Amino acid sequence: MSFTPAPTMGQSSPVASMTKVFLAALAIRWSYALLLYFFMGNDGLESLDSTTYASYGQTFADAIMAGSLRGSHWLGLFAYNMPLFQWLTALPFLLFGEAGTIGYVLLQGIFDSGTCVLVYWLARLLDPRLAWPAAICAISNPTQIVISGLFYTDTPFTFFVTLSFYFAARWIKGPNLTRAVCLGCSLGAAALIRVSIAPWAFCAVGLLAIYSIWCDRSIGKASGLTAGAAILCASLATIAGRNFDQYGTFALTPQGGDYLAMWIVPLAKEAQDRTPFTTSADEMVRRTTARFGPPSANPFEQSRRYQQIGWEALRNEVKWQSLAASWASGIFINLASPAHLLSPPVSQLPRTGFYATTGRSFPEKMFNYALRSGNALYSWLLILGVLGIATVRLLQLLGLCALVQQRAYWPKLLFAGSWIVFVLLLNGPIASPKYRLPLEPLFNILSGAGIRSIQIYRQRRFDVSRLTSQQAL
Repeated sequence: MSFTPAPTMGQSSPVASMTKVFLAALAIRWSYALLLYFFMGNDGLESLDSTTYASYGQTFADAIMAGSLRGSHWLGLFAYNMPLFQWLTALPFLLFGEAGTIGYVLLQGIFDSGTCVLVYWLARLLDPRLAWPAAICAISNPTQIVISGLFYTDTPFTFFVTLSFYFAARWIKGPNLTRAVCLGCSLGAAALIRVSIAPWAFCAVGLLAIYSIWCDRSIGKASGLTAGAAILCASLATIAGRNFDQYGTFALTPQGGDYLAMWIVPLAKEAQDRTPFTTSADEMVRRTTARFGPPSANPFEQSRRYQQIGWEALRNEVKWQSLAASWASGIFINLASPAHLLSPPVSQLPRTGFYATTGRSFPEKMFNYALRSGNALYSWLLILGVLGIATVRLLQLLGLCALVQQRAYWPKLLFAGSWIVFVLLLNGPIASPKYRLPLEPLFNILSGAGIRSIQIYRQRRFDVSRLTSQQAL
């Protein structure tokens, strides 16, 4: 079921609609966060890495108050935290002291409400009739609501990614220097929160340049994108300069070694011979310690050690088929797992964790996790959530089919598709619904397109039925 753009006459003003979207989203997110904080305290706002992020934010804020920061330390004291994220986490502790955790989560509510507004504008650029359905999907999106209530990097990162999509869409509609600069600033801000976006960011600029040259048959308009690329490079140079000053390396992040040795290898071995994840992860630590001694105080040096051990394990012990299988299973879980499982009232239920669950095959592991976790309530919440996700994915598939039928949308769909593929491949075998959050703004638009297709179908059936009744009379 396809549809074509319609005029905007008779609709409320975009500014009024934007305000309604923002306030509705903010009310839901703040209510959710405040309820968890009221009943559970900080435990309702933190999960896994959240405690570390909160402690880093508090430490950085204390250093600012003490006046002990010098030189590159103003860009962050911790290699794993990018500069902008370090400041975003410190600001609430500077303003609210011990209440900094809830302060940061409320700030995330503002960011995610802004993301909902950007979804409205992006959908409006495709077709004004998609704007409200897509915005409503964003406002009520469980993944966005739950993740915005946890002390993570994901929500502000997703906001800047979505902002970059907005300026990219504006560039496609009409290239100019201002939009190129805004695109570069958005991509640069996203990199200053999570540097893993860097490869795709340059790819995005390249895709826009190719599109502009193809449409304009010259490099004149495309050349304006160099300003955006320069801003992106400056952001990455800021990170590299900080790391060189503090750790003696221009590497952007020390996460590569951890990712390879502690996640990719164990998950690939589990796919290969069902060796439990925790067993392989412990073995990677043992091998690294046996060869290099105690962990290095320099996180980049420790990452180098893990990379060496990890690459050796991949070359000698893991088949490429097993690696592909682990990637496929991770992508499936990231797309199919319900986000409410991450909400602390659910995630803190006593049960067997996913990575501790065993099985002779991936389907058996999923079966054991869903039905034999040791907690019936958790199992029911998981099953109902998966059914809900499946329904939403079908709606999004319907929306994608409708959009694909319009050739005018193809460049934008290709651009969006490059981001979806990049995120899924980047996260690979690591499974959690939080890793799909940067995709949710695009998924919201697909959901809106699916809703619009159903509306058109029902309207046509109603018109046919009415015409048939009139002819019978």
